[in-house]
Amino acid sequence: MQIYFVRHGRTQYNLEHRFQGGNSDSPLLASGIAGGKAAGRRLQAIDFAQVYSSPQKRALDTAKYIVAENQWQPTIQIEPRLREFNFGTWDGLREGDVQPKSQMELLLHHPAQYQPELAGQGESYAAFVERTTAAVHDAVTLAGVDNPKPILMVSHGLVTTMTIKALLGIPVAEFRDPLVINGHELPTIGHGIVDNDSLTIVKTTDNQQFEIETWNETDFLDH
Repeated sequence: MQIYFVRHGRTQYNLEHRFQGGNSDSPLLASGIAGGKAAGRRLQAIDFAQVYSSPQKRALDTAKYIVAENQWQPTIQIEPRLREFNFGTWDGLREGDVQPKSQMELLLHHPAQYQPELAGQGESYAAFVERTTAAVHDAVTLAGVDNPKPILMVSHGLVTTMTIKALLGIPVAEFRDPLVINGHELPTIGHGIVDNDSLTIVKTTDNQQFEIETWNETDFLDH
């Protein structure tokens, strides 16, 4: 079973370096719309067993642009557990404006030590990946682990990156560390997440062990 992950297209909040988590939604920019359509063309010949999207508009709109290009015209299923990391009251704020700075530092560099109750009252990394990985496991179970058709999940930067790390067995304390596979550091942007409109493909044969087939592919985008 293959799971295709696509991050939503670029938004104004992305450009302004604002927290854009589970409680905020900035609409796709023209470049984000173009990226979603390009991702759709990249995936137009893939017959997906199921397509799932975060309920947030930036992800759902991206999913709609992808499906519109797909020759099989699959139905999009809303999966609430693919909602982005909840930053609480920090959502919508510029990264440089949040307080306390000590928790901002932990959020970005020491995730196991991040305490949301001392920050924006959002969620912890552990609680976050518990819900997102459960969504992946349930989707694989529903489709059948031996299904030759892949699953598509359209969501967010942290959902994609941290969910995959959790599925690989990487501990929370190392979530913000570079992802090294077979001695090679895999490319990321910003604070260690995948690009907007990027494609990452993971496979599993038993819904327990997962491995990366494709990471943060953006060749199909017009940069």
